[in-house]
Amino acid sequence: MPVPRLEIVTLYRYFAYAAHMRDLLRRSVTAEKLKELAADEQGLVGLFYSTPGLYLLYSYSGLFVVVEGWQDLKLTDAKIDALIASPYVDRLKRFRNATFHYQKGVLSPKHLEFFGTEEENTEEWVGQLYDELARFFRENTLPLPPDLKDSLKGKEHLDVALTIREALRNGGAA
Repeated sequence: MPVPRLEIVTLYRYFAYAAHMRDLLRRSVTAEKLKELAADEQGLVGLFYSTPGLYLLYSYSGLFVVVEGWQDLKLTDAKIDALIASPYVDRLKRFRNATFHYQKGVLSPKHLEFFGTEEENTEEWVGQLYDELARFFRENTLPLPPDLKDSLKGKEHLDVALTIREALRNGGAA
């Protein structure tokens, strides 16, 4: 039995939240600054207790909520399924748990373990997963007219949601 489109739209909402937090992270700090902060424990404490740290914690944790919903809805897509077959998903779950369940330490090992070694490139994996989920939701969320779909290409998820809302207010015309 195919998943009703409404369930995919509902899951997209969680993705849009996480993607928006990721965008705020990218706007608030450079990759070089993140590496500098992560170089020592004091920098990590500063990062996790800063505005960019909040964006990072919520964007990663929100991404796991999307993975969990994906699995619960039994959605399939070859590229996404390959990415969520990664052992990083278990680490991402523990990361989410550390974000939303009280931790006694100043820094949670559950947060730190997600990043692993430099060779593991977990941030690259997260980026690929975000990209593939964005593609999937673009292709499967709403039955949009082709001209509206074309106008949404390259826009951020918050802009997509606002554009869709405006189109619906105007009776389907963007």
